[in-house]
Amino acid sequence: MENLQTAEVAEVTEMESIEVAETIEVPQQERRLESLKQEKQELLKEVERLEQEKVQYENLRLQLQLEERGFGFAKEFVEKYGFAKTPVERIDALAELINEVKLDLGFKPKEVAKQDDYTAHQQKGDAKGMIASKFSKLFK
Repeated sequence: MENLQTAEVAEVTEMESIEVAETIEVPQQERRLESLKQEKQELLKEVERLEQEKVQYENLRLQLQLEERGFGFAKEFVEKYGFAKTPVERIDALAELINEVKLDLGFKPKEVAKQDDYTAHQQKGDAKGMIASKFSKLFK
């Protein structure tokens, strides 16, 4: 009978030790799970940061290439109307850019100073005309 009681006590002790072991493993697993979640969040943030840096790098590279080829003025056009837009929008934007370039290359008259009689005679070296223009202003 003593052996039976000892076996029961051993069995109860074993069950308690299993329960204690299970309660110890659960918090460790939860901690591991939490640390894995934190690592995942950190990695996601890092990926997002790297994607932003990639976009910035591509923009700088594009700007450099445009400036090297003499198309620095088209940077805004390229950024605004990238390949994500519809063909109609791209064509309209291209037409707008071409019109701007045509305006820049078109004839731009220089501002000519208004020339009076005195200055005209002075440029010709006509002293009589210069004196006549001065006297004509006096007697008006």
